[in-house]
Amino acid sequence: LSVSGKNNEILPPAVAIFSPSKQEIQQKSKATLVCLASGFYPDHLNLVWKVNGAKRTEGVGTDEFSTWNESTYSLTSRLRISAQEWFNPLNRFECVAIFFKNGTLESIHKFIYGDAGCALTEGMCVFSQANIRMYFNSSFTDAKYKVCEISTTRRASTSSSN
Repeated sequence: LSVSGKNNEILPPAVAIFSPSKQEIQQKSKATLVCLASGFYPDHLNLVWKVNGAKRTEGVGTDEFSTWNESTYSLTSRLRISAQEWFNPLNRFECVAIFFKNGTLESIHKFIYGDAGCALTEGMCVFSQANIRMYFNSSFTDAKYKVCEISTTRRASTSSSN
């Protein structure tokens, strides 16, 4: 049996971040981001979450052991945040895979930004009207953030009162 790649070479992970499910957001007002590091060898790897560049430990759950998949390992970590934190397109969620390669510490960074504000299901927006009013009256005037038409609260988006 041969172990891993050629001559026990060190294989860096492929890192991916998966967005939270709309169902979890609607039912629990929570959002869980999942970071998957896969295809690495050996199994010495740490996953770290950062939010807007700052290390986050609260709400983090990382598998205790890597999973062996025939010739390489995989490791999963989850970050649970509030729906409000997820629905801010300025928030940057980053997963960092840290591992040793040829005696030096290396890292692979993957990140996604928060959702632009509406988890639309059949025209309903998860946010309350107060949050939508705050949202549209704040600095998000760039057209790319206006991703949803909210007919039931259109007056909120044109309101100019604070």
